[in-house]
Amino acid sequence: MQRESDGSPGYHREYQQAFLREVLLNGPIARKDIAPRIGVQAGSITRIARPAINAGLVRERMEEPGELPVRPGRRFQPLSIDPRGGQVLGIAISPGVQAVALADIALNVVEGVELRIERVGDADRVIRRIAQESRRLIGKHVEDRSRLLGGYLMVTAVVDPLKGEVLGSPYLGWGHVAIRARLDELLNLPMQVRMLLPTIAQAEIHFGVARGRRNMLAALCGLGIGVAVFLDGRPIGDTLVPTGPIGVMKVIGEDGTATTLDNLAGGAGILRRLDGELRLTPETFPQVDRLLHEAIEGDRAGDPAISAEMARAGRALGRLAVQQGYFVRPEAVLVAGPLAAAPSYMAAIQQMLDVEMSAPVEVIASRVLGAEGGWWASCAMAVYEYLVERPPDLSKLGWLPD
Repeated sequence: MQRESDGSPGYHREYQQAFLREVLLNGPIARKDIAPRIGVQAGSITRIARPAINAGLVRERMEEPGELPVRPGRRFQPLSIDPRGGQVLGIAISPGVQAVALADIALNVVEGVELRIERVGDADRVIRRIAQESRRLIGKHVEDRSRLLGGYLMVTAVVDPLKGEVLGSPYLGWGHVAIRARLDELLNLPMQVRMLLPTIAQAEIHFGVARGRRNMLAALCGLGIGVAVFLDGRPIGDTLVPTGPIGVMKVIGEDGTATTLDNLAGGAGILRRLDGELRLTPETFPQVDRLLHEAIEGDRAGDPAISAEMARAGRALGRLAVQQGYFVRPEAVLVAGPLAAAPSYMAAIQQMLDVEMSAPVEVIASRVLGAEGGWWASCAMAVYEYLVERPPDLSKLGWLPD
């Protein structure tokens, strides 16, 4: 059903936002293919597209040599995001990775850097270091500050996304931190603050390995466990709810012993069963994180003792996914974090789902690993945020209404 109106300001905002979403997620794309997706007549797309093209956010691309036009006598000019149209800043903060990157709005990373900050438990020190590197990237690569659309920070913490505040992070050793306000003082840049797992999962849904999935469970599997539930491509409820605390939930292991989900399915629990006592504090996280990556490499190399523990932990995560799956009916389970690279862990999750779920549910490994994964996910969601969720004021980018 067509939803067009008479060209009022509300009309322009609504359809330009929908138009930018289609070009960002599906470009290069023909005008005729955009029209039915956003509910307008094909002839209206040129009028809707003109402001974004004139503002430099979208460009028309002729066919490459050898491509055929859509119909004889007319050259095909698909629309795509213009990488010269703007830039965004992406930031990732976790116990193992602290990274900052600058990307253009076509999602090409211009430059990214891994900071390797010692004493991540000192929140102010981390924020100042992040801001210092952000200023360096902006000064080096941004020629027109009006085209730096904003920043997006994903952090291993419980977050109030409306206030842009960290409410607490046991893995970082942080309490309450007004991180957006602090970065605003240091950078003077619009900044969104989100929890790590929802950011990774939404980046994968929009641009990555989970593209096209709408209902999904996502699990962050590192030293501990976080879980998020996605319906229609978005985390359900407020983003304070779906992740973080589930790791301390009491569960029953295969031997009948009650323990926490973190201990059964997380990397710290795997290391304890392999090596005995493990001191886990913000100060020891970097060392313990290295031990976990060594164990993952052992699994990949086929070490039987390590593989057995990885499989045991994977089955525990798989049982949780099955329980959640009875309510969510997921199309897939996305596994992010270091354990997504452990073959025995991933195979055990899939095995549990294959046995217990009536409809097939695919287990997908997120590609977001390490600093480069952090750059990609935070920059991807920054582009989505500032082109689709909060589209820029085109008049500030040189476009004037007719």
